[in-house]
Amino acid sequence: MWWGCSIMGPNRYYCSALDECRVALGKLSIFNLWYFKKIFAILLEELQTHGSRMEAALEDKHDMHRYHDEAKKVHVELKALRMEKEELEVKIAEMQLIVDKDSHVERLHQKKMYLTSEVKKLEKQKSELLDIDEDSMGFGDLW
Repeated sequence: MWWGCSIMGPNRYYCSALDECRVALGKLSIFNLWYFKKIFAILLEELQTHGSRMEAALEDKHDMHRYHDEAKKVHVELKALRMEKEELEVKIAEMQLIVDKDSHVERLHQKKMYLTSEVKKLEKQKSELLDIDEDSMGFGDLW
């Protein structure tokens, strides 16, 4: 115990440090001036720490309202962006469907072109076979 004061604990209040300053001042005399200066400097430093913490807490409280307002704004923006994202996803899905249909149409067109060429080949072969049959039958002189 210093000067009838309790030992500083980790969770002390501003008022308890002020009380210890008052006790120290009450016990001040010419004989303990050197010791008083050291103790009083420690107590003042503790008061400064408490004051700084209170100021920081007030700033945090003030900032909390500002942060809350900013969070509301960001939440609204986030909601709008999510809606825009959903709209874009729908558009992308529609475009993908169009691309898929277009590629399907392209494949069908290629298949049609292939089958058309096959039909032409078959018709050519058929006409060649008919020409050969007519020539082999000897009806070429009749016409």
